[in-house]
Amino acid sequence: MVLDFIDELKAYYSNEGVFNPWGDYSEQLDIGPVATKIRRNHLQRFLEPRIAKSRYIFVAEALGYQGGHFSGIPMTSERIVAGKHPKVAYKYIFMGKLGSRTSNPESRYPGFKESWRKEGLSESTATIVWKTMLENDIDPYEIMLWNIFRFHPYKKEKGLLSSRSPKPNELQSGIYFLKRLLGLCPRDIQIICIG
Repeated sequence: MVLDFIDELKAYYSNEGVFNPWGDYSEQLDIGPVATKIRRNHLQRFLEPRIAKSRYIFVAEALGYQGGHFSGIPMTSERIVAGKHPKVAYKYIFMGKLGSRTSNPESRYPGFKESWRKEGLSESTATIVWKTMLENDIDPYEIMLWNIFRFHPYKKEKGLLSSRSPKPNELQSGIYFLKRLLGLCPRDIQIICIG
């Protein structure tokens, strides 16, 4: 079930300045072609334990280049999944072994920061969302995180290390995937829009 859903996400393509973390690979920014497989694995490990248990789904606008673009998980940075975040442990994201970074620590892409080379990318939205859940004693396995536009929209003229607001048709297309995700869940889930 979850794998079929992820395969649908993987198949999405747009030439409108959209990066699909589960299907697209950046030669300059990713560690290699295996990056897409790692991100699909991260999403699978994130969703599977939550499908039966989640009571809420927090829905934000779109993936960011410092978060889900590299982690494969909405509102979650690769520092968190790789166990490098000082305040959010990877065990809140998924059980078992650590996740992996997918950004290339040797990247010379314009705007790629030195701190990212050392620890991987970190995103303020991810930190705020996860810290807020944990500080309020919310079981992180009772919450799924999602984006209504589930991919990373970027400004073509600025490149992959930029973000833009999704276009109306992109937001509309997200309804299908949100319904698909909710359809995998055996019980009703409260949708909470954030952002």
